[in-house]
Amino acid sequence: MDVRKVGIWMVAVGGAALSVGIVLDAIQQADDPTLASKEGIFDLSRFAHALFFGGMAVAILGLFALLVGAHLYGGDGRVTVGRRIMQIGAPIAAVIVLGATAAAASNTALGEPSGDAAATAGEATTADAAATDEMAEHAHGEEAATDATGETTEHAHGPVIEGTATGDSPCEVAQPTPASPGQVGTGEGGSEEVIGEHGGRGMVKQTPLTPEEMVALQEQMVQARTVIEKYPTVADAEAGGYHMSTVYVPCIGAHYTNIALVPGFDPTAPSELLYDGSTPDAKIVGLSYLVLEPTGEPPEGFAGKNDHWHQHNANGGLCFGAGQVVIGGEEMTREECSEIGGTKRELTNIWMMHAWVVPGFECSWGVFAGECPELGGRTGGTAWDEPAPAS
Repeated sequence: MDVRKVGIWMVAVGGAALSVGIVLDAIQQADDPTLASKEGIFDLSRFAHALFFGGMAVAILGLFALLVGAHLYGGDGRVTVGRRIMQIGAPIAAVIVLGATAAAASNTALGEPSGDAAATAGEATTADAAATDEMAEHAHGEEAATDATGETTEHAHGPVIEGTATGDSPCEVAQPTPASPGQVGTGEGGSEEVIGEHGGRGMVKQTPLTPEEMVALQEQMVQARTVIEKYPTVADAEAGGYHMSTVYVPCIGAHYTNIALVPGFDPTAPSELLYDGSTPDAKIVGLSYLVLEPTGEPPEGFAGKNDHWHQHNANGGLCFGAGQVVIGGEEMTREECSEIGGTKRELTNIWMMHAWVVPGFECSWGVFAGECPELGGRTGGTAWDEPAPAS
Protein backbone atom coordinates (compact mmCIF):
# COMPACT_ATOMS: atom_id res chain seq x y z
CA MET A 1 0.00 0.00 0.00
CA ASP A 2 1.34 3.42 -0.97
CA VAL A 3 0.95 5.40 2.25
CA ARG A 4 1.70 8.71 0.56
CA LYS A 5 -1.17 8.24 -1.92
CA VAL A 6 -3.49 7.37 0.93
CA GLY A 7 -2.37 10.52 2.72
CA ILE A 8 -3.00 12.65 -0.37
CA TRP A 9 -6.50 11.21 -0.76
CA MET A 10 -7.26 11.80 2.91
CA VAL A 11 -6.13 15.42 2.69
CA ALA A 12 -8.23 15.93 -0.45
CA VAL A 13 -11.37 14.32 1.00
CA GLY A 14 -10.95 16.07 4.34
CA GLY A 15 -10.42 19.42 2.65
CA ALA A 16 -13.53 18.94 0.53
CA ALA A 17 -15.66 18.03 3.57
CA LEU A 18 -14.25 21.00 5.46
CA SER A 19 -15.10 23.35 2.59
CA VAL A 20 -18.63 22.01 2.23
CA GLY A 21 -19.14 22.48 5.97
CA ILE A 22 -18.04 26.11 5.70
CA VAL A 23 -20.39 26.76 2.76
CA LEU A 24 -23.36 25.10 4.50
CA ASP A 25 -22.73 27.07 7.66
CA ALA A 26 -22.52 30.32 5.67
CA ILE A 27 -25.85 29.56 3.96
CA GLN A 28 -27.54 28.79 7.29
CA GLN A 29 -26.07 31.93 8.86
CA ALA A 30 -27.48 33.97 5.95
CA ASP A 31 -30.92 32.40 6.45
CA ASP A 32 -30.84 33.07 10.19
CA PRO A 33 -28.63 36.04 11.21
CA THR A 34 -29.11 35.16 14.89
CA LEU A 35 -27.66 31.67 14.50
CA ALA A 36 -24.17 32.70 15.52
CA SER A 37 -25.48 33.90 18.89
CA LYS A 38 -27.34 30.64 19.48
CA GLU A 39 -24.46 28.19 19.10
CA GLY A 40 -20.81 27.78 19.95
CA ILE A 41 -17.91 27.30 17.57
CA PHE A 42 -17.46 23.70 18.75
CA ASP A 43 -21.17 22.89 18.85
CA LEU A 44 -21.08 19.63 16.88
CA SER A 45 -24.82 18.98 17.04
CA ARG A 46 -25.35 20.80 13.73
CA PHE A 47 -24.42 18.96 10.52
CA ALA A 48 -22.41 21.84 9.03
CA HIS A 49 -20.17 22.03 12.11
CA ALA A 50 -19.78 18.25 12.32
CA LEU A 51 -18.85 18.11 8.63
CA PHE A 52 -16.33 20.93 9.06
CA PHE A 53 -14.54 19.36 12.02
CA GLY A 54 -14.82 15.85 10.60
CA GLY A 55 -13.16 17.04 7.39
CA MET A 56 -10.49 18.79 9.42
CA ALA A 57 -9.77 15.58 11.35
CA VAL A 58 -9.45 13.51 8.15
CA ALA A 59 -7.17 16.14 6.59
CA ILE A 60 -4.94 16.17 9.68
CA LEU A 61 -4.68 12.37 9.61
CA GLY A 62 -3.79 12.63 5.91
CA LEU A 63 -1.01 15.09 6.69
CA PHE A 64 0.20 12.70 9.38
CA ALA A 65 0.36 9.94 6.77
CA LEU A 66 2.27 12.18 4.37
CA LEU A 67 4.79 13.33 6.94
CA VAL A 68 5.60 10.13 8.80
CA GLY A 69 3.78 7.43 6.89
CA ALA A 70 6.63 6.57 4.52
CA HIS A 71 9.10 6.26 7.37
CA LEU A 72 6.73 4.37 9.65
CA TYR A 73 5.19 2.03 7.08
CA GLY A 74 7.87 1.88 4.39
CA GLY A 75 9.42 -1.43 3.49
CA ASP A 76 13.00 -0.26 3.94
CA GLY A 77 13.01 -0.55 7.71
CA ARG A 78 13.47 -3.65 9.83
CA VAL A 79 10.21 -4.89 11.35
CA THR A 80 10.48 -5.01 15.12
CA VAL A 81 7.93 -5.34 17.88
CA GLY A 82 8.33 -1.68 18.80
CA ARG A 83 7.88 -0.56 15.20
CA ARG A 84 4.79 -2.74 14.77
CA ILE A 85 3.28 -1.20 17.94
CA MET A 86 4.01 2.27 16.54
CA GLN A 87 2.39 1.39 13.21
CA ILE A 88 -0.81 0.30 14.95
CA GLY A 89 -0.85 2.76 17.81
CA ALA A 90 0.10 6.00 16.04
CA PRO A 91 -3.11 6.45 13.98
CA ILE A 92 -5.25 5.27 16.91
CA ALA A 93 -3.57 7.81 19.18
CA ALA A 94 -4.08 10.55 16.57
CA VAL A 95 -7.80 9.79 16.33
CA ILE A 96 -8.12 9.73 20.14
CA VAL A 97 -6.31 13.07 20.48
CA LEU A 98 -8.53 14.70 17.83
CA GLY A 99 -11.71 13.32 19.36
CA ALA A 100 -10.73 14.28 22.89
CA THR A 101 -9.81 17.79 21.76
CA ALA A 102 -13.17 18.28 20.03
CA ALA A 103 -15.08 16.85 23.00
CA ALA A 104 -13.18 19.00 25.48
CA ALA A 105 -13.73 22.13 23.39
CA SER A 106 -17.44 21.38 23.04
CA ASN A 107 -17.74 21.38 26.83
CA THR A 108 -16.04 24.77 27.22
CA ALA A 109 -17.26 28.27 26.35
CA LEU A 110 -16.39 27.47 22.70
CA GLY A 111 -19.26 24.99 22.62
CA GLU A 112 -21.79 27.31 24.24
CA PRO A 113 -23.93 30.05 22.65
CA SER A 114 -22.68 33.59 23.02
CA GLY A 115 -24.39 36.71 24.26
CA ASP A 116 -28.00 36.72 25.38
CA ALA A 117 -28.58 33.30 23.84
CA ALA A 118 -26.12 31.78 26.30
CA ALA A 119 -28.02 33.23 29.22
CA THR A 120 -31.29 31.99 27.77
CA ALA A 121 -29.85 28.52 27.24
CA GLY A 122 -28.59 28.45 30.81
CA GLU A 123 -31.98 29.45 32.18
CA ALA A 124 -33.67 26.88 30.00
CA THR A 125 -31.37 24.13 31.24
CA THR A 126 -32.08 25.04 34.85
CA ALA A 127 -35.81 25.27 34.27
CA ASP A 128 -36.16 22.17 32.11
CA ALA A 129 -35.87 19.67 34.94
CA ALA A 130 -38.78 21.21 36.83
CA ALA A 131 -40.82 22.54 33.92
CA THR A 132 -40.55 20.18 30.95
CA ASP A 133 -43.88 18.53 31.75
CA GLU A 134 -45.49 21.89 32.31
CA MET A 135 -44.27 23.21 28.96
CA ALA A 136 -45.40 20.14 27.10
CA GLU A 137 -48.83 20.34 28.67
CA HIS A 138 -49.33 24.07 28.93
CA ALA A 139 -47.44 25.65 26.03
CA HIS A 140 -50.55 26.94 24.32
CA GLY A 141 -51.03 30.64 24.35
CA GLU A 142 -54.72 31.37 24.04
CA GLU A 143 -58.29 30.22 24.41
CA ALA A 144 -60.92 28.75 22.08
CA ALA A 145 -64.07 28.67 24.18
CA THR A 146 -67.40 29.24 22.50
CA ASP A 147 -69.53 30.06 25.55
CA ALA A 148 -68.37 33.43 26.91
CA THR A 149 -69.91 34.74 30.12
CA GLY A 150 -67.21 36.89 31.75
CA GLU A 151 -67.38 40.65 32.19
CA THR A 152 -64.52 42.28 30.39
CA THR A 153 -63.30 45.54 31.82
CA GLU A 154 -63.62 45.73 35.63
CA HIS A 155 -60.17 44.34 36.41
CA ALA A 156 -58.34 45.12 33.19
CA HIS A 157 -54.59 45.64 33.60
CA GLY A 158 -53.82 46.89 30.09
CA PRO A 159 -55.28 50.43 30.06
CA VAL A 160 -57.18 51.35 26.90
CA ILE A 161 -58.54 54.55 25.44
CA GLU A 162 -62.23 54.80 26.21
CA GLY A 163 -64.56 54.77 23.25
CA THR A 164 -62.18 53.04 20.85
CA ALA A 165 -64.07 49.75 21.24
CA THR A 166 -67.30 50.76 19.53
CA GLY A 167 -68.92 47.35 19.31
CA ASP A 168 -69.12 47.35 15.52
CA SER A 169 -65.64 46.13 14.56
CA PRO A 170 -65.45 42.68 12.90
CA CYS A 171 -63.92 41.29 16.10
CA GLU A 172 -66.64 42.66 18.37
CA VAL A 173 -69.47 41.65 16.04
CA ALA A 174 -68.14 38.10 15.79
CA GLN A 175 -67.27 37.82 19.51
CA PRO A 176 -69.28 40.34 21.57
CA THR A 177 -67.65 39.13 24.79
CA PRO A 178 -64.10 37.75 24.95
CA ALA A 179 -63.59 34.00 24.81
CA SER A 180 -61.85 33.93 28.18
CA PRO A 181 -61.81 36.16 31.30
CA GLY A 182 -58.02 36.12 31.22
CA GLN A 183 -58.17 37.60 27.75
CA VAL A 184 -59.28 41.07 28.85
CA GLY A 185 -60.07 40.88 32.57
CA THR A 186 -60.80 38.42 35.35
CA GLY A 187 -64.56 38.66 34.86
CA GLU A 188 -67.07 36.68 36.87
CA GLY A 189 -65.36 33.41 36.06
CA GLY A 190 -61.92 34.55 37.15
CA SER A 191 -60.08 34.67 40.44
CA GLU A 192 -59.98 37.81 42.56
CA GLU A 193 -56.63 38.82 41.10
CA VAL A 194 -55.09 37.87 37.80
CA ILE A 195 -52.00 39.76 36.74
CA GLY A 196 -50.66 40.36 33.28
CA GLU A 197 -53.93 39.99 31.37
CA HIS A 198 -54.54 41.17 27.83
CA GLY A 199 -56.14 44.37 29.06
CA GLY A 200 -59.51 45.94 28.25
CA ARG A 201 -61.01 46.02 24.77
CA GLY A 202 -59.97 48.93 22.64
CA MET A 203 -56.91 50.90 21.57
CA VAL A 204 -54.08 50.41 24.06
CA LYS A 205 -52.52 53.52 25.59
CA GLN A 206 -48.88 53.97 24.68
CA THR A 207 -46.06 54.76 27.09
CA PRO A 208 -43.51 57.20 25.60
CA LEU A 209 -40.17 55.63 24.66
CA THR A 210 -36.69 56.99 25.14
CA PRO A 211 -34.60 57.53 21.98
CA GLU A 212 -32.60 54.41 22.87
CA GLU A 213 -35.78 52.36 23.32
CA MET A 214 -37.14 53.59 19.98
CA VAL A 215 -33.99 52.49 18.15
CA ALA A 216 -34.00 49.11 19.89
CA LEU A 217 -37.72 48.56 19.23
CA GLN A 218 -37.35 49.42 15.54
CA GLU A 219 -34.61 46.83 15.23
CA GLN A 220 -36.73 44.24 17.05
CA MET A 221 -39.69 44.94 14.77
CA VAL A 222 -37.52 44.32 11.71
CA GLN A 223 -36.36 41.06 13.27
CA ALA A 224 -39.91 39.98 14.11
CA ARG A 225 -41.12 40.58 10.56
CA THR A 226 -38.57 38.08 9.24
CA VAL A 227 -40.81 35.39 10.75
CA ILE A 228 -43.64 36.37 8.39
CA GLU A 229 -41.49 35.53 5.38
CA LYS A 230 -40.58 32.12 6.83
CA TYR A 231 -44.10 31.02 7.84
CA PRO A 232 -46.64 32.78 5.59
CA THR A 233 -49.14 29.89 5.76
CA VAL A 234 -50.25 27.20 8.19
CA ALA A 235 -48.55 24.62 5.98
CA ASP A 236 -45.24 26.47 6.42
CA ALA A 237 -45.75 26.65 10.19
CA GLU A 238 -46.45 22.93 10.49
CA ALA A 239 -43.40 22.13 8.34
CA GLY A 240 -41.36 24.32 10.71
CA GLY A 241 -42.38 22.44 13.88
CA TYR A 242 -45.49 24.38 14.92
CA HIS A 243 -48.71 22.57 15.86
CA MET A 244 -52.25 23.88 16.31
CA SER A 245 -53.06 24.81 19.90
CA THR A 246 -56.36 26.62 19.24
CA VAL A 247 -58.80 26.64 16.37
CA TYR A 248 -59.50 30.01 14.80
CA VAL A 249 -61.03 32.41 17.35
CA PRO A 250 -62.29 35.86 16.30
CA CYS A 251 -60.14 38.74 17.57
CA ILE A 252 -57.05 36.58 18.25
CA GLY A 253 -56.71 34.08 15.37
CA ALA A 254 -55.77 30.41 15.24
CA HIS A 255 -52.71 29.64 17.37
CA TYR A 256 -49.87 27.35 16.29
CA THR A 257 -47.28 26.56 18.96
CA ASN A 258 -43.69 25.32 18.93
CA ILE A 259 -42.84 24.38 22.52
CA ALA A 260 -39.13 24.09 21.69
CA LEU A 261 -39.08 27.91 21.52
CA VAL A 262 -40.78 28.49 24.89
CA PRO A 263 -37.69 28.74 27.17
CA GLY A 264 -36.74 32.30 26.15
CA PHE A 265 -37.77 35.49 24.33
CA ASP A 266 -36.33 36.04 20.86
CA PRO A 267 -38.01 38.46 18.40
CA THR A 268 -37.01 36.21 15.50
CA ALA A 269 -38.36 33.01 17.09
CA PRO A 270 -41.86 33.42 18.54
CA SER A 271 -43.17 30.21 20.08
CA GLU A 272 -46.62 30.89 18.59
CA LEU A 273 -47.88 32.04 15.21
CA LEU A 274 -51.39 33.41 14.59
CA TYR A 275 -53.37 32.64 11.41
CA ASP A 276 -56.69 33.67 9.87
CA GLY A 277 -57.83 30.03 9.85
CA SER A 278 -56.52 26.50 10.29
CA THR A 279 -56.47 25.20 6.70
CA PRO A 280 -53.03 24.63 5.12
CA ASP A 281 -53.35 27.80 3.03
CA ALA A 282 -54.50 30.03 5.93
CA LYS A 283 -52.46 33.24 6.12
CA ILE A 284 -50.39 34.57 9.01
CA VAL A 285 -51.90 37.59 10.78
CA GLY A 286 -49.73 37.96 13.88
CA LEU A 287 -47.17 36.58 16.30
CA SER A 288 -47.54 35.46 19.90
CA TYR A 289 -44.61 35.14 22.27
CA LEU A 290 -45.20 32.34 24.77
CA VAL A 291 -42.37 32.26 27.31
CA LEU A 292 -41.52 30.09 30.31
CA GLU A 293 -40.52 32.40 33.17
CA PRO A 294 -40.37 30.61 36.57
CA THR A 295 -39.46 33.80 38.50
CA GLY A 296 -43.07 34.95 38.71
CA GLU A 297 -42.30 38.16 36.83
CA PRO A 298 -43.08 38.91 33.17
CA PRO A 299 -40.17 38.23 30.80
CA GLU A 300 -38.00 40.96 29.35
CA GLY A 301 -39.51 41.39 25.91
CA PHE A 302 -39.61 44.20 23.40
CA ALA A 303 -37.95 47.49 24.25
CA GLY A 304 -40.09 49.91 26.23
CA LYS A 305 -43.13 49.29 28.39
CA ASN A 306 -45.82 48.78 25.76
CA ASP A 307 -45.59 44.99 25.36
CA HIS A 308 -48.34 43.77 27.68
CA TRP A 309 -47.61 40.27 28.99
CA HIS A 310 -50.47 38.20 30.37
CA GLN A 311 -51.22 34.82 31.94
CA HIS A 312 -54.20 32.44 31.97
CA ASN A 313 -54.55 31.21 35.55
CA ALA A 314 -58.03 32.43 36.51
CA ASN A 315 -60.61 29.91 37.69
CA GLY A 316 -58.23 26.97 37.36
CA GLY A 317 -56.83 27.99 33.98
CA LEU A 318 -57.72 26.96 30.46
CA CYS A 319 -59.47 23.76 29.37
CA PHE A 320 -57.24 21.46 27.29
CA GLY A 321 -58.50 18.64 25.10
CA ALA A 322 -56.89 15.90 23.04
CA GLY A 323 -53.58 16.82 21.44
CA GLN A 324 -53.14 19.62 24.01
CA VAL A 325 -55.48 21.86 22.03
CA VAL A 326 -57.29 24.53 24.05
CA ILE A 327 -61.04 23.82 23.92
CA GLY A 328 -62.31 26.12 26.67
CA GLY A 329 -61.48 29.38 28.39
CA GLU A 330 -61.04 30.33 32.02
CA GLU A 331 -64.73 31.07 32.56
CA MET A 332 -65.41 27.35 32.08
CA THR A 333 -65.73 25.34 35.31
CA ARG A 334 -63.85 22.09 35.86
CA GLU A 335 -67.10 20.20 35.54
CA GLU A 336 -67.99 21.88 32.24
CA CYS A 337 -64.49 21.21 30.95
CA SER A 338 -64.69 17.55 31.98
CA GLU A 339 -68.06 17.16 30.26
CA ILE A 340 -66.53 18.04 26.89
CA GLY A 341 -63.58 15.71 27.46
CA GLY A 342 -61.09 18.31 28.66
CA THR A 343 -58.85 19.03 31.65
CA LYS A 344 -58.38 22.42 33.33
CA ARG A 345 -54.76 23.47 33.78
CA GLU A 346 -53.20 26.63 35.14
CA LEU A 347 -50.30 28.15 33.23
CA THR A 348 -48.37 29.14 36.34
CA ASN A 349 -45.00 29.91 34.78
CA ILE A 350 -46.16 30.73 31.27
CA TRP A 351 -46.41 34.34 30.03
CA MET A 352 -47.90 35.43 26.71
CA MET A 353 -47.91 38.54 24.54
CA HIS A 354 -49.25 39.28 21.04
CA ALA A 355 -47.37 41.23 18.38
CA TRP A 356 -49.44 42.34 15.38
CA VAL A 357 -46.62 43.07 12.95
CA VAL A 358 -47.88 41.50 9.69
CA PRO A 359 -48.07 44.14 6.91
CA GLY A 360 -51.72 44.76 6.20
CA PHE A 361 -52.73 43.46 9.62
CA GLU A 362 -51.08 45.99 11.90
CA CYS A 363 -53.86 45.88 14.50
CA SER A 364 -55.53 49.29 14.81
CA TRP A 365 -55.83 48.80 18.60
CA GLY A 366 -52.04 48.64 18.89
CA VAL A 367 -49.08 46.44 17.98
CA PHE A 368 -49.22 44.68 21.37
CA ALA A 369 -53.00 44.78 21.89
CA GLY A 370 -54.61 41.64 23.28
CA GLU A 371 -57.14 41.57 20.44
CA CYS A 372 -57.19 42.77 16.85
CA PRO A 373 -60.53 44.39 15.83
CA GLU A 374 -59.98 43.51 12.18
CA LEU A 375 -60.23 39.79 12.95
CA GLY A 376 -63.89 38.82 12.67
CA GLY A 377 -65.27 35.57 11.30
CA ARG A 378 -66.34 32.51 13.22
CA THR A 379 -64.83 30.30 15.93
CA GLY A 380 -63.52 27.11 14.36
CA GLY A 381 -63.71 28.65 10.89
CA THR A 382 -61.83 31.58 9.40
CA ALA A 383 -61.59 35.34 9.74
CA TRP A 384 -63.63 35.67 6.56
CA ASP A 385 -66.65 33.54 7.50
CA GLU A 386 -69.98 35.08 8.45
CA PRO A 387 -70.22 35.41 12.26
CA ALA A 388 -72.11 32.66 14.05
CA PRO A 389 -75.84 33.45 14.50
CA ALA A 390 -75.43 33.39 18.28
CA SER A 391 -73.14 36.41 17.98
